[in-house]
Amino acid sequence: MLKFINLVLFTIAVIVGITFFTVDKPVEHTDKNASSKTVEKKEIKLSLNYFPNSVEVIGKVKLVKKNQLFSVSSKTLLIVGNHDSMSVIKDLKKHFDIKIPYVMVANISNAPWFIKKWAIPGKLLELTQDVDSPMIFDDEGLVVQSLALYNTEPTKYFVYIVHENGDISNVYTGSVKEGALEYGITDDETKTALSPILEFLN
Repeated sequence: MLKFINLVLFTIAVIVGITFFTVDKPVEHTDKNASSKTVEKKEIKLSLNYFPNSVEVIGKVKLVKKNQLFSVSSKTLLIVGNHDSMSVIKDLKKHFDIKIPYVMVANISNAPWFIKKWAIPGKLLELTQDVDSPMIFDDEGLVVQSLALYNTEPTKYFVYIVHENGDISNVYTGSVKEGALEYGITDDETKTALSPILEFLN
């Protein structure tokens, strides 16, 4: 019986060995012109067509329609703020003379559900109590998704120009100091962080 088992094992080993040493090498299919090819990166066209029809705005009881926020007779400045930057972008018109309509977006889509519902609304209401520009409460991330924006770094803010025809241009990405929301930020620091925006408003 032992001899039979050894014979079977020996036979299997021989078959595996023959297969290993006689199998053809895989053929590699290469493109001779691959080095001269470039991958074209498709540019995403941003437009109000993809923007939610109605949004929640801090301090408003009812949903606000997008045509109430964006004018067909003027460009509109649209800035998305994350955690720290939300406390800075709300002071843009306090420090600079912004002549076109200004809309902010509070990107809090990544926050835990109970924080979105219980902590953040009160904090944002406090932040914007002396601000006349609307701040969209983007708790589900529908607005940032329509802008193809997936960066949630707390200190970053993202600047867009909404044109009269509804096209949207992504013009600038800025940052503020870490901890601005919890520990505050000086007026000089705020001006430094936001001043680059002005060159895109001419």
